Amino acid sequence: MKKLALIAICTSLITLVACGRPPAEPTIEYTTEPLIEAYIEAPIDEPQFVQIEGRMRKIIPPGSLTIDHFIEDLDYMIYVLQNNFALLPVANWAHGVDYLELEAHARRAILAMDEPCEDMFMAIMHASFFPLIGTGHFSIFTPIRYNSMFVDFYGGYHHSGEKAAMNHRLMRTALPLRFYESRRSDTAAYSAALSEVIENLEAPRHHRMWGYLGASAAGGDFAPVAMEILEEDKIALITNLSSMDAIRRAGNSIFDFYRQIQDFEHLIIDMRGNGGGDIAHFLRYLMRPHMAESVEVPPLFYFFQDGPYVRRFGRHLFTPTISSGQLTITEPYRPAHELVAEHYLPEFNLADLERLHYAAPASTVGGVISPYTVRFGNAPAFGGTIWMLTDHRMASGGEMAAWYAKETGVMTLVGDITGGVLGGPRTMALMPNTGIIFYFDIFYITDGRGRPLEAGTVPHYFNRPGMDALETVLALIAE
Repeated sequence: MKKLALIAICTSLITLVACGRPPAEPTIEYTTEPLIEAYIEAPIDEPQFVQIEGRMRKIIPPGSLTIDHFIEDLDYMIYVLQNNFALLPVANWAHGVDYLELEAHARRAILAMDEPCEDMFMAIMHASFFPLIGTGHFSIFTPIRYNSMFVDFYGGYHHSGEKAAMNHRLMRTALPLRFYESRRSDTAAYSAALSEVIENLEAPRHHRMWGYLGASAAGGDFAPVAMEILEEDKIALITNLSSMDAIRRAGNSIFDFYRQIQDFEHLIIDMRGNGGGDIAHFLRYLMRPHMAESVEVPPLFYFFQDGPYVRRFGRHLFTPTISSGQLTITEPYRPAHELVAEHYLPEFNLADLERLHYAAPASTVGGVISPYTVRFGNAPAFGGTIWMLTDHRMASGGEMAAWYAKETGVMTLVGDITGGVLGGPRTMALMPNTGIIFYFDIFYITDGRGRPLEAGTVPHYFNRPGMDALETVLALIAE
């Protein structure tokens, strides 16, 4: 009965996107210009060859793929991840996600398909690799994800720099367009149908940040930043800091709040659930106003694999971008084992070293974090103790915020280990038959002791039994 129900749901998805019939869709030839589309007028009805990033790629007409083609796409994705995605082992030992188990699940589901269907293949891949999604920004692009990035190249913080432009150009080539273009007309309807299919697949269900498959906490509406006085003249709280952009929007109000509480003893900054963004907003509004003097950026190290999807960025590989926290290497890179031998890295996981080819120290271009106190008489905005509340949902820029706050000593962290999702800029790859996109971070970034930021930042104080982070910090203050 369950199989029949799944077939019925898949049939509705097939009807929605015309799976199995070559749609009358345009395709695109490769161009080095970032935003120029050169469409072939006739629909694809026979295989074509197109040069994409210097490689000849075969474009197979929609509706012509076999289950063997899907297995080839799965195998290719795994090959690319093994040889380019340096954070795969961290997913295992830090987050309990074994990509080989996910691969085996996907393979069984693909081989069990009644007939080739690209939409069912997408559903299987997304559901099977659900626990890995987010680790090092790994993602398999659904049509709605593709569409949001396709139409908003300049609107998002992560679409910055030549590396992102290269990814965007790749999105607009013939191979990914063979899959995504016909599914862009109504991404909401397609995604709803896709989600229904995914819900009925037997798949790994749990994600470390979002709970269970189908109940993702990503996206949605968030409450505005709130500022509260918990105890007059003593304790103040800033909360609902869901993203770096939320911090930016509330920046002036936060500064006004500092003036109101400048003589308080304790300021609690609740960063739980912060999904990231431009780290500059955290530094500008929540950290630098409280600094009395400039400090050096805490030590970091970049490790990476010598793979083609890393090397494709060429001279732009180490260019600082917003998505990498404006980090870059500060010395020429060298074999990873040499750097590990040169530096004292007591928390480095030596088992990961066999996957890592090169490494170098890293920092921002200036290498210094300076106070931002001009609005407060060139003195720290708050002179008391500053606490940061942390949890496992703090990711990407939120992870960097926790790392900065702890390593500089500006704040005391209370809560749980943060979520990671941090490995610098993303690289993009295409499955060779469907053209489905996947991408991931290219660096294995560690702190000065060798702990990868993907593994999360450990707070000074963990939550006490039966207490959340706010209750714990209030108990600490009371003591």
